[in-house]
Amino acid sequence: MTTRNLENITIHQFRGLKELELKNLGQINLLVGINNSGKTSVLEALSVYCDPLDLRGWVSTARQREEMFSSSRTPPLDALRWLFNKDTANVGVGNIVISGNGTFAVKKMRAVYENIEGMFFPQKRKEFVHMNESINIEDEDIQISDDEDILELRKGLDLQVEIEVYDNQLKLFNDGSPIFVDTYRLWENYFLLSKKSTKNEFKLPISMVTPTSHRSNIGQFRLLSEARFYNFKSDVLDLLVQMDQNISDIEILLQPESISSRFSIYIQHKKLGLVPVSSFGDGVRRLLHIALKLVNLKNGVFLIDELESTIHTEALQNSFQWLVKWCKELNVQLFATTHSLEAVDALLAVTEDVSDLVLYRLEPKENCTKVIRHDWSRLKRLREELGQEVRW
Repeated sequence: MTTRNLENITIHQFRGLKELELKNLGQINLLVGINNSGKTSVLEALSVYCDPLDLRGWVSTARQREEMFSSSRTPPLDALRWLFNKDTANVGVGNIVISGNGTFAVKKMRAVYENIEGMFFPQKRKEFVHMNESINIEDEDIQISDDEDILELRKGLDLQVEIEVYDNQLKLFNDGSPIFVDTYRLWENYFLLSKKSTKNEFKLPISMVTPTSHRSNIGQFRLLSEARFYNFKSDVLDLLVQMDQNISDIEILLQPESISSRFSIYIQHKKLGLVPVSSFGDGVRRLLHIALKLVNLKNGVFLIDELESTIHTEALQNSFQWLVKWCKELNVQLFATTHSLEAVDALLAVTEDVSDLVLYRLEPKENCTKVIRHDWSRLKRLREELGQEVRW
């Protein structure tokens, strides 16, 4: 059997998760369990582990559960802090520790932050001091008038990310050390983020789909263009037809009567004609979103929260058959959460090998999260022969 990017993952510390092990991962990995058992947190931990030096990605991951355009979204640094497992013995310190094995270079990633405070000139003034510079109020180049506040207190955090690689990956480092360390100093209201790592060896192609992310058009044009260039468009259409047999094409167009220059995605419909994709229900829009994300994830990891969301029960099997097919074709490992027994049965019906599908049931305990693993063979027997409940 071909070794996968991720064979085993242990989430030692992340949000409320402790010592959670996912062993012998498959092509399709399904996470089930009661509410608040940590299913979505596992997806978020995987997102961080697969791209450990992209802090903007961390913040995006931390905000996935919020409404995308809400005016009350969590500030970036607060969102970042919520990814960490808090140190009860040392208030103001948080930790993330995740390890794994497979073909991915990262053996273990550790991150620790510590809250800090600093004095700054108010942002409204031209003499704003950069976060990495020391402040000297006697500097002759800094002009301070008597009627202005001299300094303001600002909170932030010092963050250290440590990446350990396997011995056979030591060529990634000039000094032969298996440890790479990067440090960040981040301040509230000044989260312009900083360094962008060139360490692509520490990154797997990864993307997450939430129950509501399909409602945003951000990036959809680029994704559809990539699907066209990679000759993937016809397969995207095949998936959409599972929801509506009258769909025959999908295009990026500018409406002739429009007074703006804003393009939109249109679907060619046998009964309705050319219709903006925004006019369709959530089912079509979400499947389109999933398909366009998948095309860009060759040899990567795909994370889908609430896999069955918005897809009609009758369309589950055909939709999942398409999804499994392309995960195999593109060598994409899928991790998905579900509350639906119908979704479990539909995936069983479209997979056929012990390595195709693995189900993990999460059971939170006092000091850890227990994981019950069912491979395809056992799951098939439990469901088809015994009719047992496997979600909780």
